[in-house]
Amino acid sequence: MPEKSRDPRRPPQPAKNAVPPPEGSKPQTGSGRLLPAPRGSLSVSPPQPLRLARQKAIARLRQRAARPRRLRRSPSLGQVLLRGLSLSLILGLTMAGLSQLLQSTTAGRIEQATTQLGDPPPPALPSDILPGEAIPALQERLAALADQPGLTAGALFWEVETGAFAGVRPDQAFPAASVIKIPILLAFFQAVETGQVRLDERLTLREDLKGGGAGVLQTRPLGSQVSALEAATLMSTLSDNFATNLIIDRLGGREALNQKFRQWGLQHTQISWWLPDLEGTNTSSPRDMVWLLSQVEQGRMLSRRSRDRFLDILWRTQRPSYFRPNLGQEVRIAHKTGTLSSVVGDAGILDLPNGRRYVAAVWVKRETPNDPRAEGLIASLSQAAYEFWSAPGSAPPSRTDTTGSPQP
Repeated sequence: MPEKSRDPRRPPQPAKNAVPPPEGSKPQTGSGRLLPAPRGSLSVSPPQPLRLARQKAIARLRQRAARPRRLRRSPSLGQVLLRGLSLSLILGLTMAGLSQLLQSTTAGRIEQATTQLGDPPPPALPSDILPGEAIPALQERLAALADQPGLTAGALFWEVETGAFAGVRPDQAFPAASVIKIPILLAFFQAVETGQVRLDERLTLREDLKGGGAGVLQTRPLGSQVSALEAATLMSTLSDNFATNLIIDRLGGREALNQKFRQWGLQHTQISWWLPDLEGTNTSSPRDMVWLLSQVEQGRMLSRRSRDRFLDILWRTQRPSYFRPNLGQEVRIAHKTGTLSSVVGDAGILDLPNGRRYVAAVWVKRETPNDPRAEGLIASLSQAAYEFWSAPGSAPPSRTDTTGSPQP
């Protein structure tokens, strides 16, 4: 059939099954026509944008995986210890600084509160207890009374209001006998205040602490119990030796108490044996005992509550005071006596009807066992002090004491 003529205005049509040339390739031409693709070739579609992004991401991951990793070195044991030591040192210095700051702040507040309440300064040493003046006339009379053959007396009388004093051999050490229970009682109440001892805790009666002589606990069965306050009370009011040993043991023993006595500044007060101390190895002196009682009386050794308990126990001492025979019954005495065959003693605080108050401590050693003149000598020395401070016109002016209450 004759070939149909083609309209020169229409572009040439691609042949059937023709494959478009690859992107970027030049079309093959022959005689001005597009050449048909070879039979059996596959068609290739241009890549989509999403596929390209995915390929780029995979390429980047492969590049990262191909990079050599930088290994992180673990610290050595020495470095770990050094860092720990440095941290501990920093924390320790920080805590120490905070502790000092708190202590200084607390101490400052306590000192400020103490100043505002009008409480007295810390206790002085026994050598400083006599800020007043000696009384020559009274000292001469005491010395004359004490000059008795076979008897050796040591005495000190100290008036609270003025600090005036008089005495004989105030610094000589004497066998303390049961007067040693006064500093033990004071140490007991200090331990209560610091929380070392509770008033209601139970103390067990043990064979190794059993003491004969005065008291009632020795009649109770071993293994029974008493409260700490009951033991301390019996120690003084009945001079119970078993109770005294219970308190000494509860406070840590004899050496612990001796160390406390030295901390207080006592020069001659020491516990060398359990009670009863029949050999007189436990010692004290008039100055030591007067100083101790003066500090309690002025509120310097105990809180007000403990001081009230302390003095109440001494006021309830059942054995009559050696200071009492020549004094009127209106004189109030908080005291503790001590008696051995070789020595007698008494120490306490005396309140006179005219408002005077003085602290006294007297011991008398006797060469003849149980010489009754010793008790009489204490009574005579006490009478001399009483007559001096109870004389007409000697009443003290009204003042405010360390507790803030008016003095008579």
